[in-house]
Amino acid sequence: MSLINTRIQNIRAKGNFGKNELRPSQYGALDMFMQQSDEVGGILTPELRAAAEKSIGSTLQTPVFDFDSGITIGNTRSVTIADSENTSQLVTITFATYSWGFTSAPAMFMNNEISMQSDFEQKFNKYLYKFGAVLDTAALTLLAAQKTQVFTDQLDYTVTGNVIQTPWSKREKIIGDINPMLAANDHFGDIHLLGNAGVNSVIRNLAQSGLYNAENKQMQYDDKILHFSSRLTNGAGEYGNMYAVQGGSLGILTRFEREALLNTVSRDGHEWGIDTLPLLNFPIGTYYYDSVGDFNAINGAASADLTRARKEHFGFAVDVAFVSVYNSSIATIANPIMKATILDATAADTLNVKVVNTVDEPVFTDEIPAGV
Repeated sequence: MSLINTRIQNIRAKGNFGKNELRPSQYGALDMFMQQSDEVGGILTPELRAAAEKSIGSTLQTPVFDFDSGITIGNTRSVTIADSENTSQLVTITFATYSWGFTSAPAMFMNNEISMQSDFEQKFNKYLYKFGAVLDTAALTLLAAQKTQVFTDQLDYTVTGNVIQTPWSKREKIIGDINPMLAANDHFGDIHLLGNAGVNSVIRNLAQSGLYNAENKQMQYDDKILHFSSRLTNGAGEYGNMYAVQGGSLGILTRFEREALLNTVSRDGHEWGIDTLPLLNFPIGTYYYDSVGDFNAINGAASADLTRARKEHFGFAVDVAFVSVYNSSIATIANPIMKATILDATAADTLNVKVVNTVDEPVFTDEIPAGV
């Protein structure tokens, strides 16, 4: 083998070839809950949020009043004023625990093309992106369960399974019609619109007919706070799905283990704390310690000599509760969460068109897809 071959056979340079293996996503459902948690006049108070953070080991409840459907307005004056007592409830906040962790043996990177920091970032990010997707899915689950079952005025749409069915020909119209349908249910103010790729496409097409174009459709979408999720999926025959939610109707609460609240550092090197996750801007409890052991099998030949080495342990955990505005009778009281589906072109409207022959033959009706 020539000298030049021995010099070039192991030439390596760092690139970014692996970037497709780990990618962040759109966590719009999570984002909507987080935004509404901070809205003035929303369902979360500073007192409730502070109580939630340190409620581990206890049951967290908040008092509410039920809607009184039995009251009437009279038409006569009386010397006797009747009682009209309220019914109160205690709503229990239900938390779910999310946790993960990974390790790193610093000595393993001494003779390695991969640095310890880049390995840490790869491990950290793969859990970060997974955590975002898991929380986003949990947020969508609550929206599905709490969508309104009451439609005071559904305009010219069909409602099936408490979901507005939008024909393809009305795919742009529905974005604006959400407002009057929510208003008919006495839900006003800011509207958060959570959509998937199909809804994103419709809104982008509306934007092309914006302020300075011949056909101005800007108001169809410009009065909405937009969020998009990659986990809001379509069913068969569907082009897009969306949730429209009145501002201040959702919230997200977090709580932490007691040692994290105390920022404990034990004598044997175990450390707890609370930090904020990048990208998601979400609070997280942290836990760290190191150990010494035989780690020769941790990574094949790269760690074969690590029979007596140090390992760092990184842990993350938080309890999360997704909450929505209280409804004492969801079957009869309109909720400020409305779901709509846009049907795809194969499920488009059909027109009954009468076709008359010039010869003396019977008149017949044929269904022709709209737009043909």
